[in-house]
Amino acid sequence: MGTDNDKALSTAFRYLDFLGTSKLSAEQIKSEFYKLACKFNVSASTERSYVLVSGLSENFEKALELFEDILSDAQTDATIYKNLINDIFKERNNNKLDQTTNFSRLENYAIYGALSPMTNILSKKELETLNPEELVNRTKNLKNFEHKILYYGPLSEKEIVEIINNKHFTADNLQPVPEAVKFEFQDITENTVLLAEYDAKQIYMSLLHKSNVFDKNIEPNRILYNEYFGGNMSSITFQEMREARGLAYTARATYQKPAKPMYPYYMRAYIATQNDKMIEAIEAFNEILNNMPLSQNTLDIAKENLITGIRTERILREDILWQYLDDTEFGFTTDSRKNIFDNVNNLSLDDVKAFQEKYVKNKPFIYCILGDSKNLDLKELQKIGKIRKLTKEEIFGY
Repeated sequence: MGTDNDKALSTAFRYLDFLGTSKLSAEQIKSEFYKLACKFNVSASTERSYVLVSGLSENFEKALELFEDILSDAQTDATIYKNLINDIFKERNNNKLDQTTNFSRLENYAIYGALSPMTNILSKKELETLNPEELVNRTKNLKNFEHKILYYGPLSEKEIVEIINNKHFTADNLQPVPEAVKFEFQDITENTVLLAEYDAKQIYMSLLHKSNVFDKNIEPNRILYNEYFGGNMSSITFQEMREARGLAYTARATYQKPAKPMYPYYMRAYIATQNDKMIEAIEAFNEILNNMPLSQNTLDIAKENLITGIRTERILREDILWQYLDDTEFGFTTDSRKNIFDNVNNLSLDDVKAFQEKYVKNKPFIYCILGDSKNLDLKELQKIGKIRKLTKEEIFGY
């Protein structure tokens, strides 16, 4: 359950961090956690809420008890809430000044359109009129929704279950998670240009193509294609766009795995280049996307990089739990890397070429361009696709 289920959750969690209980102030709470060599954190992504306690294992029970008190006994403070929303308004204004954030929002608009997880936020009016008690009630009620508990540490299963049963008090019957808002992925049927203004000497540009939903059978081919075509400094994209043609400060291209198995893959090519090199960069990118250079040596390097990476990578500590959840959600019954390790060396240059021709070649793209239109060749850009200019309010949603 995240902000897609309740857009106020993120604000509720931020508010909680500044609040005390009926017994302790916020400063005293932080002092108590410091004494225990423990810490807590609450946050929300679009699809999950995270309620975390970590630190010295011998103090786990005390830390959990203190944290449960915070969740169940947080006290509202009108002054703190006013300061919080002023901070939020300031952050939102600052976001509109940041080049990377502007580009991220532009790409988000290309994927979802005007309504997206990023624009699903409390409006200025909603924040100003919201009763802070409503936010506190959200954190108090959080444990009464269905949830998973993940534990990493030295305690045995019996010990951790006993502590949770004694300290983590929930309703007898947990509530189902409220249904999430469904945001629609926009179809890409023809080349289109989305242009957002930003006063800078270089543009940020990406090419996006929406593809099929997740298919674990193509994962070895996808990952090898990414490593070969756009994965690192030895890849085709980097060598062609930066080294051979000198068109970019940075350039990469990946066929991206979706966040959920029911979501689509996206082919994403990205480049940061000078304003006057925009058209040349687009033409060069289109050329290598549609007519991918073939090199057995580059493929051998890509394979070696992938195999070496898997051999040397260690998933440790609590990351084991997150990896397990991710793999099972995508239908894997073993570590998903095993599928890559067992199959990559059997793939040939013809397999990489076949993947490119099926999923990338001659596909329609949305061209996301963040730059100063006064210094861009809009006449030539129109030949690539219909141009739509977007305002900051459109891409940010406020």
